[in-house]
Amino acid sequence: MERVYGVRKRDVSVFTYQLASLTRAGVPILRALSLIFEQTERRGFAQIVGELRDQIRDGKALSEAMSQYPSLFDTLYLSMVRSGEKAGVLDEVLYRLAEYREREWELRQKVRNALTYPLLIISVGVVSVFVILTFFLPRVITLLEEMGQSLPRSTKILIEVSRFVSGHWLWFLITLGFILIAFGKGKPGSRKKWVMDAIRLHIPFVRRFTRAEEIVRFARTMSLLLKNGLHVYESLELAIDTLNNDLLKEELKEVSREIVEQGSTLSENLKEKGIFPNFVVNMLAVGEEGGRLEESLEEIAHSYEREVEQMIKMSTSLLEPLLILVVGVVVGFIVYALLLPIFNMNMGIAR
Repeated sequence: MERVYGVRKRDVSVFTYQLASLTRAGVPILRALSLIFEQTERRGFAQIVGELRDQIRDGKALSEAMSQYPSLFDTLYLSMVRSGEKAGVLDEVLYRLAEYREREWELRQKVRNALTYPLLIISVGVVSVFVILTFFLPRVITLLEEMGQSLPRSTKILIEVSRFVSGHWLWFLITLGFILIAFGKGKPGSRKKWVMDAIRLHIPFVRRFTRAEEIVRFARTMSLLLKNGLHVYESLELAIDTLNNDLLKEELKEVSREIVEQGSTLSENLKEKGIFPNFVVNMLAVGEEGGRLEESLEEIAHSYEREVEQMIKMSTSLLEPLLILVVGVVVGFIVYALLLPIFNMNMGIAR
């Protein structure tokens, strides 16, 4: 039945909040879906809400109806709704899910916003220099050569670079396209994505940032599932599936298998594998010993979320001026190399 067009993840989060509010107010699930259907402005998602309503009218459970749309309602979402239906606390579960999705969305937005401005500076700088070297400089070079005087070394270097770029500009564009494809986002589970994820875990600053972001996602998800009454092992399996880094997924799946085979605790296996920092392992050990693992996971999520925010602030405060400086130096060199022969010629005439 999956026919999902023009539906955003944000739509699902808003829908979850609306459904939680209505069910908590005592509105029957069928009536709640009808009200949301009438209020939803986005046509594609309104159609899905209508189909959910129709299936429930036919006698299906909400989780069963949602399972027809796996791209919108993932395994974690369905497991939570299913457990809420069984325990009769669907409104509470939906609120937890809505808060969880909101925090996930806020974290993604912070990362995206932090990367937008530096990427814009790089793009504008590269395009500007490429246009200058390819289309503008060849015309100026002709004028410089017609002067018939000896050119400074910086100008000669600029001329050679311009001739090379203007003579091979098409190959530069093709190479750039291949680079974007090679380093672009790969499909989950693909070899390309696994390689890129492995690279991210071996670049010093990127490794720290990636690991912190994944720890937040893992801890928050597992805490949510444990609060909802799921078993530790089942919560671990679902939390692992929410991670973005395939290499970390593989390592944690190995930990999950060893917990079942050896009967050891999560903290013991994580300490042995060295996947997460000691702070995470120690917090998990304290939570396991005190029978309050979900609270320890929540604290881990809050701690590393603050760390991610600090890294974002630090990277933007350092990276943006550095990129502006680099672009300024390159453009400044081009201007200097172009104007130097003119200054030399004027000085020669003055003498």
